[in-house]
Amino acid sequence: MIRLQSVPPAAAVAAVFLLLMTATGADAEADRRVVRTRQGAVRGTAKQSYHGRHFLAFYNIPFAQPPVGPLRFRSPQPPVGWEHIRDATVPGPSCTQNSIFETLRPPIGNEDCLYLNVFTPEPKPAKLLPVMVWIHGGGFVEGSATWYEPGFLLDHDIVLVTTNYRVGLLGFLSTGDKNAPGNYGLKDQVAALRWVKENIEAFGGDPNSVTIFGESAGGASVHYLMLSPLAKGLFHRAISQSGVCTAPWAAPEPGLLDRARKVAAMVGCPTEPSAALVDCLRTVDDYTLIATEWSFFEWFISPPIPFRAAIEGEGEDSFLPKHPADLRPHTAVPWLTGVTIEEGYFISAPIITNKTMLNELKENSKKLLPISVPFHLLPQADLINDKIHDFYFSSGFSNDKITEFFSDSVFIWPATDAVSSYKDKAPVYFYLFSYKGKYSFTDLAGSEEVSGVAHAEDLLYLFSNNSYYVIPGERPAKDMEVVKAMTKLWTNFAKTGNPTPNDDLVHWPRVTSDTKLEYLEIGKKLEVKKGLLEERMEFWRSLPLGKVPQSKVLKQEL
Repeated sequence: MIRLQSVPPAAAVAAVFLLLMTATGADAEADRRVVRTRQGAVRGTAKQSYHGRHFLAFYNIPFAQPPVGPLRFRSPQPPVGWEHIRDATVPGPSCTQNSIFETLRPPIGNEDCLYLNVFTPEPKPAKLLPVMVWIHGGGFVEGSATWYEPGFLLDHDIVLVTTNYRVGLLGFLSTGDKNAPGNYGLKDQVAALRWVKENIEAFGGDPNSVTIFGESAGGASVHYLMLSPLAKGLFHRAISQSGVCTAPWAAPEPGLLDRARKVAAMVGCPTEPSAALVDCLRTVDDYTLIATEWSFFEWFISPPIPFRAAIEGEGEDSFLPKHPADLRPHTAVPWLTGVTIEEGYFISAPIITNKTMLNELKENSKKLLPISVPFHLLPQADLINDKIHDFYFSSGFSNDKITEFFSDSVFIWPATDAVSSYKDKAPVYFYLFSYKGKYSFTDLAGSEEVSGVAHAEDLLYLFSNNSYYVIPGERPAKDMEVVKAMTKLWTNFAKTGNPTPNDDLVHWPRVTSDTKLEYLEIGKKLEVKKGLLEERMEFWRSLPLGKVPQSKVLKQEL
């Protein structure tokens, strides 16, 4: 016989109360992880920031219908709702893609990929928090919303959104008419911003305080969104890191229909009329389609980005009615933009470390340099080519000069030129990132010949990890000082439109001069300077660059 021990009534009441409180607390936490969007409820998961702050992560939330079958090569369509609570605890796939450099890597991703992630410290705050929407880079060829860890940024009072968008051929193929007008990846970004406007308040975010930010192709996307009529009213501040849409690798090029016809021929589809071409391409396996992308490179990854933004002409669904150089911003918003000091390693490192490629460049530079930027389609390409050789390579093709050339032509000059044309419309803040920490993307080159502050280096101090370069363990104290400064500057800007509203870090002035550009150098310390790489930038200012001539766009039928 089991003897029951008697329990005093007061103790029994206390035990029951404690049990109820524990259950209530668990239920409250579980309920806190469920957020109701306009399409349906989603259940997130609890995470911790780099410094141990608790936040909630909601992954794989659809912001548009899957762009498959008849929706391939079409603008994104509004998402379909659901009745159950959707599991949002596991990251989703990237969009179907090749890798920019890893030619032997098989394709990855899924065509059903129009999902975004939301990270919030509190879905029901006393005051709504500023929202930052991250647009990944990857040359409009690769990338994913899930490749960037939010641990650093979620130490601050912001709501972070990261979004996928279609890339490569599936995101940008165009026949130059209504059958496949192009720009689907950029329109995906607009659809994501519309979702944010309609739903972010449920996650504790302020729909009236949205900052878009991105790097490389993501930075160029941000610049495009500043100009596109489709994005009007969807954001209030913008950050472009190492990328603007008027850069030669991001701006529209002619020959869209020829590229579409080449793809069609390679996969056994009719090459005309365009309606039949597109209808057939919609039936081809996505991995088979993107395998054709490699055929557009003549040397290395040149000419770069064969499938990119297209001029659509005027229309209700037109993302890009004119060349970006001819568009005025729909709303002049504060803009923070900048570059790293040795951007060019992104292109030069694979060349420098491959003796065959390096010799090919030296022996055939008059052809290979123009297609690498590219500037070979400009009316005065030959004159520009001669001047470039005189300025950079009169004493030979040293590793430093090759890197300088790609830094200036591909990233630094386009950024400063874009700032010059925008600075009188709204506040612009420019930075030069020069800090060399313990970890660097140049480490991936595996050569002592490549060491510097390369393209995308600033990302190592905004995101606690990324899939391009996974950093193990703790960061050094000095690196964490840079992390603290950068994330504060970026989130200050997201909150106020000014990266240094209180001057507690430094007073970062807005740009006012074309030739003596004011900028903040983010190095071992924060320093305000004037006159960015003046001799080199003056050289580019003197060249007859302009726009690549475009063929007529948006014909009715081809």
